[in-house]
Amino acid sequence: MKNGKIETVAILGGGPAASTFATMLVRQGIRAAIYYVPKNVPLAVGESLVPAIIPMLRKLGVEEEVKSFSTLKPGATFNIRENENYSFWFEHLIESTGYAYNVPRDKFDAALLNNARKAGAKIIETAAKIERIPGTDKVRLSDETLAAAGDFFNGAPDLIVDATGRLRLLPNLFGIRGIEGGRKDMALHAHVDTADLNHQGHVHSTRLDHGWSWRIPLPGRVSIGLVIPAEHMAKFGATKEERYDNALKQDSVLSKVTKQSKRITPVVEYSNYQLVSERMVGDGWALVGDTAGFIDPVFSSGLLIGMTGGMLLAEAVAKGTPEAFQEYEKQVKHHLTTWHDIVSYFYDGRLFTFFRAGEALKENFLMKLFRPHVEKHMGRIFTGAASSAPYSMGLLRFGMKHALRDEDPKEVAIR
Repeated sequence: MKNGKIETVAILGGGPAASTFATMLVRQGIRAAIYYVPKNVPLAVGESLVPAIIPMLRKLGVEEEVKSFSTLKPGATFNIRENENYSFWFEHLIESTGYAYNVPRDKFDAALLNNARKAGAKIIETAAKIERIPGTDKVRLSDETLAAAGDFFNGAPDLIVDATGRLRLLPNLFGIRGIEGGRKDMALHAHVDTADLNHQGHVHSTRLDHGWSWRIPLPGRVSIGLVIPAEHMAKFGATKEERYDNALKQDSVLSKVTKQSKRITPVVEYSNYQLVSERMVGDGWALVGDTAGFIDPVFSSGLLIGMTGGMLLAEAVAKGTPEAFQEYEKQVKHHLTTWHDIVSYFYDGRLFTFFRAGEALKENFLMKLFRPHVEKHMGRIFTGAASSAPYSMGLLRFGMKHALRDEDPKEVAIR
């Protein structure tokens, strides 16, 4: 570090947030190395992008490559009850990018990592080990980890960034508390060969007998995830494979849309997936991506939050001031909090009730005048274009409180 400027950064982890961050750093003349152990894990939560990610892919220079192995995603469908579905096409919701992609995560993650390598980031295929410096808020790379970088850093790196996701190396080392969400659901996830879809390419979010499910069309397969309260999940079997396969057969909704489905991958299981780190920056270190915080996958916001965080952190590193890092933490926490509010409207039924109220009043004269304005801002939120914009979010919160037409949201809440 010269004259207070950060010149070298060690990044722990090689997911999309890490790769985005590294690419933006090296473009600014900052030396970045990613410590990453390649994984043969094709399944990961976060296979469906939102339109707001497309400008980031263009900025990184990888959209055409991502397009080549992905499924075009023109919109989203919510299946609330039998014969009650709400479908949205992005081109009708926002004035800019009217599409997104559903991505095989192994190929997507590899594309971003290779892009960082091409930009000039050093990829070190070894697990990083870190040590806390006693009596301080600082950490350092172990001698073995530092040696793996050769002379790349020319000493110790100026900044260490934890992008290890749910491993949470730095939070565990410092005892940084993770603030959990209120729900205690379990998620099971696998790929099947086929499944019924309302609209080609749409991500489908569907209310189940208990919990909800996603269906994401990918090239040659469909990703199906089940998010079910733990007390109901147990009845489907003893192993995650039994629970997944039996849920598809026994749930009254899934049994219809997956009646021709055959599972073609192992099943992965997640427990807690709503968590925000209480601290995200410190003396010579920072958190980015899922290590900083992650929320429910219902609106496909995870990669948006992580990659946005990578770009924001790169800006903070370029400035190099404590104030810049504090602003980074503030923005990420605000983004996570905003999406947490949006997710809560999904679970408690207010979002679906809002949809229904809008349909019931669509012929009302005042609603005809006001509806385009509402749809514009709702579209900007749910496509990620303005998910933290004060006016758009204020309009959504107003609608959740005052525009439900005295209907009971519990009727369509996630049980």
